[in-house]
Amino acid sequence: GRASIVIVKAKLQVTDTRDLEATKKLCVWLMDTALEKLEGTDHENILVIFDLRGFGPKNADIPFLKFFIDVMFKYYPKRIANVLLVEPPFVFQPVWQILKPLLGKYSSLVRFSNLKELKEYIGKDDLPEP
Repeated sequence: GRASIVIVKAKLQVTDTRDLEATKKLCVWLMDTALEKLEGTDHENILVIFDLRGFGPKNADIPFLKFFIDVMFKYYPKRIANVLLVEPPFVFQPVWQILKPLLGKYSSLVRFSNLKELKEYIGKDDLPEP
């Protein structure tokens, strides 16, 4: 398993009601905290999981995702092992079409997954609730 995992439940991110600046600060705090947990271990990378079960158009937070991608490139280069997109519904396809070109070569780090396949990446106790 990985020493640090960041799990984002996309259905809880509602663009109409979220504070973008607060969400950005939370993102940086989560990444910094995950990296701190790596100190003193033989791990160097973070596994980021976007739980897309229940994702709908109201959860398509493109401004935040552009920020996330920019932060990963500038401040955390080569610190992401993989980004798992768990059970993305059909309505996620247009979002992926926007994001994939922004990721460039880093799009190869993105894996589409289901809950069963997550066991290949993380321990059973760390799996998101069904």
